[in-house]
Amino acid sequence: MGLELPEILNLYKQMDKTIKEKVIIEIKLGKRCKGIIKQGMCNLDKRKDEILNSPLKSLKTRGKWIFLEFENEKFLLLGEIIGKFQYYEDANEIPDNYHILFKFKDQTALTFQSSLYAFITVADPEELKNHKYAGNIGPSPLDKEFTYEYFKNILNNYKNRGIKGVLNIQSEIAGLGNAYINDILFQAKIHPKAKVSTLNHAKIKELYDIIIKTMKSAVQAGGSVKEYDLYEKTGDYVRITDQPKKNMKCTHCGANMVKMNVLGSSSYLCPQCQKI
Repeated sequence: MGLELPEILNLYKQMDKTIKEKVIIEIKLGKRCKGIIKQGMCNLDKRKDEILNSPLKSLKTRGKWIFLEFENEKFLLLGEIIGKFQYYEDANEIPDNYHILFKFKDQTALTFQSSLYAFITVADPEELKNHKYAGNIGPSPLDKEFTYEYFKNILNNYKNRGIKGVLNIQSEIAGLGNAYINDILFQAKIHPKAKVSTLNHAKIKELYDIIIKTMKSAVQAGGSVKEYDLYEKTGDYVRITDQPKKNMKCTHCGANMVKMNVLGSSSYLCPQCQKI
């Protein structure tokens, strides 16, 4: 499914402990990296030299993104990740199936292996500011700015949109993606195609509380059991609505769960509890 807010926060904390202040001395691009380069999501084939031999000054995160800032004022943007990063204490232990290899001066290393795509892009401050996605990120559900009033105002601005689509607008609410949105809407008993205008005040408040609760729970669990951290360990959060097996029952009412395509991604829902 890809890394959402809980997985990104866990990855960020691990990176901050392991690679901060280190110096990248070599970047290798595997043959399999051609796909994300062709998609315009990676520019290391042309700009990797810009972040070599400059200490990694700081790391920051927002939504589904991690920003690595180097002392030479260049950035490495990591975002919208479907894949995994792995950290190696010994660069000699690195397998050959990586898409990208970052080798550090102290002979440790970081690899990225893509399952579909990811933004891995070198940028200067102005390019970061103007980046279509990384430069336009709203507050996450765990940020202090994400108040109930803020949430109500967002929904009010998108009254005629389907709720699933609104929760996935990263410039308004950062960090939520298909997997957690499915779980949130299931718990709130809201159909993913339901228009925002059909939700009353009580349901909006319930939805807001469930978003906060779900994100806190997933962060505490280290993210999803289907996503990996820097040490190839998964989190402990079990997705409620993830790819139900045949005749999987709703935990609310016992009806069979169904799969539906909404905005190009799979939604798993209960046709009884989540009526449109």
